[in-house]
Amino acid sequence: MTPEVQQLRAVLDGLRAAVLRKLAGLSDDDARRSTVDSGTNLAGLVQHLTFVESLWFEEVVAGGKAGRGNRSMQVDPSVSVRTLRAEYRAACAASNEIIAAAGDADSPVHRHGKVRDLRSVLLAVIEETARHAGHADIIREQIDGQTGR
Repeated sequence: MTPEVQQLRAVLDGLRAAVLRKLAGLSDDDARRSTVDSGTNLAGLVQHLTFVESLWFEEVVAGGKAGRGNRSMQVDPSVSVRTLRAEYRAACAASNEIIAAAGDADSPVHRHGKVRDLRSVLLAVIEETARHAGHADIIREQIDGQTGR
């Protein structure tokens, strides 16, 4: 991995960890609790971000099929927060393996007939994860007052 890719991955890893910290100590009910009219909740955010990881790295970069998570933020009641957390960690680990194998920020990536590079994929996932980490911050604060990264 080049220093640029290492740096981008380090930023992404920090955001991933921040998202997971927002679930720490919450019951399944609290993780599913929405404090906003859209229905967005912490469990749904993690499920969605699992899909984002799978889509961008397993499908777009590696050429496979996105098979993890769910684009939707509606979590099946039978899925525990523990399972969501484990699935997100597994998706992130798989993504990191794919990133390491690609190695160079200029490595070409093809999506919908467009040629991109690993750098643009990393930035897209960083942007998506950062946006949802911000949502998670607000939702967690509304649930129990916990603030901070």
